[in-house]
Amino acid sequence: MKVANRWDLTLRLVQGAGRVSVAELAGRLGVSEMTVRRDLDELERQGLVRRVHGGAVATRSREEEAGFTAREGWQAATKDRLGRAVADLVEPGSTVLLDAGTTTVHVAGHLAARGPLTVAVLSLQAAVRLADLPGIRLLVVGGQSRPGERSLVGPLAVRTMEAMAFDLFVMSIGGVHARHGWSEFSLDDAAVKQVGLTQAARTVAVADATKLGVRAFSQVAPLGAVDTFVTDAAADDPDTHPMGPETLTALRDAGVEIVLA
Repeated sequence: MKVANRWDLTLRLVQGAGRVSVAELAGRLGVSEMTVRRDLDELERQGLVRRVHGGAVATRSREEEAGFTAREGWQAATKDRLGRAVADLVEPGSTVLLDAGTTTVHVAGHLAARGPLTVAVLSLQAAVRLADLPGIRLLVVGGQSRPGERSLVGPLAVRTMEAMAFDLFVMSIGGVHARHGWSEFSLDDAAVKQVGLTQAARTVAVADATKLGVRAFSQVAPLGAVDTFVTDAAADDPDTHPMGPETLTALRDAGVEIVLA
């Protein structure tokens, strides 16, 4: 697993749990405790976590840096490749619900080529990316902007989504596990995704390979709730992602189409 991928997943695991031990992180990431300690030291240097005896805790003092802004530059080339692969699956003329997340912002950047489209967004960053693009009818789902992520969540977002029907839901995800299905690090984000799944005729999930084998804090749905999963080709390499092949096999067994970008 590349260093930036490890940092990304480590940060989200710490944020999701509030406090995580070095031993637990080593087990979840498939690396040595020494590697985890080095990674936590670097994340603490950036102000993203706080080291405590035996592990780390989430820091709330710099929420913006600890969220989307910190992660958006990590593995940007991989995320842009995934974004293009997802956009290629979007049919012109369709109505799309675009989830929040660093990868889905890259999806937004490629949607203009698939227009005309109606795109409802759950992310302020995606709204900025899509605003004023020719061929894109932009709808910004109402709701509360979650600090650090600028994802739109809460009862207002849910009610708005329930009043609409979508041809396609492009769903980002915190983790996908062979036995535990799709999961997220935030209860609020998980609740919004659950509504998106029910309101869309078809769902494409997208995540980089570090999310395979991960069970995040809040359950979203079983594996079969998604039609297609787009991830990077490294997901099929057991040397870099030990849980990757097992997770992909479970997804295929659940009837999910796999696209390796």
